[in-house]
Amino acid sequence: MYGKPALGSVLPMAGLTAAPEVLPGIPIARGLQEAAGAGFLLYCASAFVIIAVKLWFAVRATTMDHSPGGRP
Repeated sequence: MYGKPALGSVLPMAGLTAAPEVLPGIPIARGLQEAAGAGFLLYCASAFVIIAVKLWFAVRATTMDHSPGGRP
């Protein structure tokens, strides 16, 4: 009894590992997880594009200020 889990707490976990497709909501949860992963990738890609454009404008403004034919 000492250090061993009770039998009632082990059996439900064994049932979950045996047949996860039987449980209701698993396909929905899997779809939500895939949508969240796609959303995260879209968020990272858009953040990368915004930072790249911001850096491009900063470099462009710096090179225009130091060029001989730049703005007065």
